[in-house]
Amino acid sequence: MTESEPSASTESEFTDPAAQGQYLTDLDTLTSSGGVDAGAADINGRGFARSVTLSANAAGPVSFAEYNLGRQWRTFSATVGLRDDSPTGGSLTFEVVVDGSKKYGKGIPLGESQEVKVDVTHALRMKLIITYAGQEAGSYYYGSWGDAKLK
Repeated sequence: MTESEPSASTESEFTDPAAQGQYLTDLDTLTSSGGVDAGAADINGRGFARSVTLSANAAGPVSFAEYNLGRQWRTFSATVGLRDDSPTGGSLTFEVVVDGSKKYGKGIPLGESQEVKVDVTHALRMKLIITYAGQEAGSYYYGSWGDAKLK
């Protein structure tokens, strides 16, 4: 019996995690405030299976979730808007803060959505924030980041 020589490795045997991407629903939050839900969400009539949803109202107007990116990603993308089961007439401000610098911010009312793509190259931390500016304390408004993904 002869010893076999080790086979030469090929580049295709190794997978770059950034090439495949990572949904935020598969990551743990470092810190958060308010309610944070990872799972399915309907935004503006469209279903998104892997979403991060934050909740806010007048009594707790700001909610956030912070993630460790480990300096291994290039882009963050999501479809943002109020979840369809939020009360009528509400709107939220959605923000993405990367290593302490605001990279995205926009107010979005119920029934609208927007595609978001943010450069996170070499970033260590990313914080998703929603802010409710209304006066109704009894109802919660749900800000969803539909199919939130790092690549």
